[in-house]
Formats: sequence, C-alpha cells, structure tokens
Amino acid sequence: MNNSLKLTISTNHFLKVLVVSIAVVAICYFASSVLLPLFLAIILATVLDKPNEFFMQKWKFPKWLAITCSMVLLITTGVAISAVVTNRVENISEDWEEIQKKSTQKIDKMESWSEQNLGFNPIRMASNSESFKDQLKGYGKKMAESLVTLLSQSFIILIYIVLLLMQKKMLQGFFYTLTPSTELSAMREIVKESGETVSNYLIGKGKIMTILFVMYYIGFLIGNVPYALFLALFAALFSIIPYVGNIIGGGSALVLASLYSGLTSGLIVLGVLVIAQILESYILTPWIVGDEIDLNPFATIFGVVVFSALWGVVGAVIALPVTGVLKVIFTHINGLEAYGFLLAKNKEEKIESY
Repeated sequence: MNNSLKLTISTNHFLKVLVVSIAVVAICYFASSVLLPLFLAIILATVLDKPNEFFMQKWKFPKWLAITCSMVLLITTGVAISAVVTNRVENISEDWEEIQKKSTQKIDKMESWSEQNLGFNPIRMASNSESFKDQLKGYGKKMAESLVTLLSQSFIILIYIVLLLMQKKMLQGFFYTLTPSTELSAMREIVKESGETVSNYLIGKGKIMTILFVMYYIGFLIGNVPYALFLALFAALFSIIPYVGNIIGGGSALVLASLYSGLTSGLIVLGVLVIAQILESYILTPWIVGDEIDLNPFATIFGVVVFSALWGVVGAVIALPVTGVLKVIFTHINGLEAYGFLLAKNKEEKIESY
C-alpha cells in the first residue's frame, strides 16, 4: 500500500456544504406553504414567457395584452383538464356500486386461485397488515393534502405569475446587480440556461403528454376499455413524473380496466401502455425534449424522491425542472462544479479523462 497517495479534504468546506444542505431542506419543508406556490409560479411564468414574447414580438401586442393572453391560455388549459376529469369522475361515481360488485367477484376468484395454487393468499395478507394499510393511507393522505393546498393557493399563484411576467426585466437586473462586472457574463449564462432548461423541458413534456393521451385514448377505444377518456388522460398526466408517474398512472388504468371489464381489457391496456412507453423512451423524448434537463438517472430518481417528500405530488412534478436549474447553477459557480458533474448525464469519455 502506497501511503504517499492521500487526499486533502477541507473540513470547513465539508461542514459548510452539510450545514447549508440541511438548512435548505429544513426551510423548504417548514416553509412549504410559502415556498411551494412561489416555486410553482416561477416555473409556470418561465414556461409562459415564450408565448408572452411571441405575442409581443410577432403580433406586436403591448405587454399587458400579451400577459393577459398568456394567462388566458394557462387558465383555459387548466379549466379544460379539470372539467374533463370532474365529468369522468362523476360518471365513475355513478357506476361505483357496479365496479365494486365486479371487483369483489374478481378478487374472490384471485384469492381462491392463490390459495389452491400457491398455498397462501397475498391479497388477504396485505389487507390484514396494519403497516401496509397505514402506509397506503399515509401516501393517499399526503397526496390529497398537497393537491388541496395547491388548489387553495391557486389564486395567489396566478397573482405571482402575472407579477413575475410584468417584472421580468427588473428581476433579471436584480441578479445582474448582485454580480461583479467581471463575472456578469456567467450570471447572464445562468439566467439564460435556467430559463431555457425549464421552459424547453416542460413545453416538450407537454407535447409528449398530448401525444401519449391520443395514443392511449385510441388504443383504449379500440380495445373497448371502460372510461377510456378518463384513463387515457389520467395515465398521460401522471407521465410528467419520471419513472414513478408511468407506474402510478398506467397501473391505475390497468387495475381499473381489469377489475371492471376483465382480463382482456386489462391486457389491452397493458399492451397500449408498453407500446406507448417504448415510443416515448426511444422516439418521442429524444426527438422532442432531447437533453434539455441532462440529468443522470440517479439524480432524476433522487430529485423526485426528495421533492415528493418535501412537497408531495406537486413536488414530484416540479422535481426535474428545479434539479435541472440547480445543475446549471452548480456548473457555472467556481468550487461547485463537482456537484454539477454529479447531477449531469456525464459522457463516458469525459469520466475516463480524469
């Protein structure tokens, strides 16, 4: 063993990073009611900046009219999605007794088959497990609470968005004023890349979700799957959450179709989901989104886990844009490049060069 090969680690630097990280996480958790609406408003305002600039530059709209059109576009999209979901949920609630009846029959058959062929009943074991039920209740409660909080603060979020769009130049000037003149170009690059990362990713993801919705809906209609519109919309909306979203949205559609209409509908849903996911992973995402976020799989999963723990389902949705902005910031600040390297989807030749 060569004792001359040693690393020098700055204890002060390590402690500073540790303390700052803990402080940031604590602030995000305990001040979530204040920070979550603001973060969401910043992300939505960044996305709306593109249509806002289009209205002002191409159509020569004054700023107030361009902002009004952008807000109408946002509100109309939200109201349309909410109206479809509400209508479909009402239809499902009307058929809930029939769904429960058919579900009970199929679950009883599954229990009988499990006991005869496997020697135990996994469904009964799960239902009798208090910890399992407590976990499900906890996840459901946290998801519901985050959505209710978001809805209750929707008005203030819209106010934030309008103010951010109106005072965009002032906010950019604030960051430029804080920066020494010798490093002003780096700050401009951070602001530019951060905005492009958020807007390009979410706009691209919105296009992919629309294509997935159409694919799901057509496939479910061909397979005569019940509640095709709701299931297609539900699965497409949840695809915005990386990895986990496809499991939640697609799995829910698969379970509901299987329990209500039988194995054939379930297999059709599964086939449509698999084909759609292959197309999304290998064609749609590289073509439409590309490497806008440029995060490696570990950073992606870890970001989703951390932000969902802090802010629930809304945190999971905005995890990638926020983590992508952090990567941009780390990459352009001296002494923090290593953290940007840790988050980035590093090429093998770049790693081997070290």
